[in-house]
Amino acid sequence: MTDELPRTLPVSLASLAELAVEWWRLGRWAGGAEGADSSPQARHVARRLGKFLGDLGVEVLDVTGRAYEPGLAVEVLDAFEDARLPAGSEVIDETVAPVVLFRGAVVRHGQVIVRRNP
Repeated sequence: MTDELPRTLPVSLASLAELAVEWWRLGRWAGGAEGADSSPQARHVARRLGKFLGDLGVEVLDVTGRAYEPGLAVEVLDAFEDARLPAGSEVIDETVAPVVLFRGAVVRHGQVIVRRNP
């Protein structure tokens, strides 16, 4: 008697969100965004994983450079003052982990570092 392999597997949305964050990190690394040499193989893997996640309705938002606003789906890990910004403004300096969406709904908050001029 042979066991038949299942055609589908139950995967939690939390697991897909975690995979999406790691895919985002791979894409940044593979694209040379973090000072590393770009790797054609890593870029290929990142594209394939991105297509897989996109086909499932999972997307990520890197909010670097966007104005920080209360209510944005992010956790502020650190904030520092920058007198070069206009008074009262806050800008996301770095996305540490992206916001993850499933079919347009937030399933995981991002993590960011903010620059501000109080």
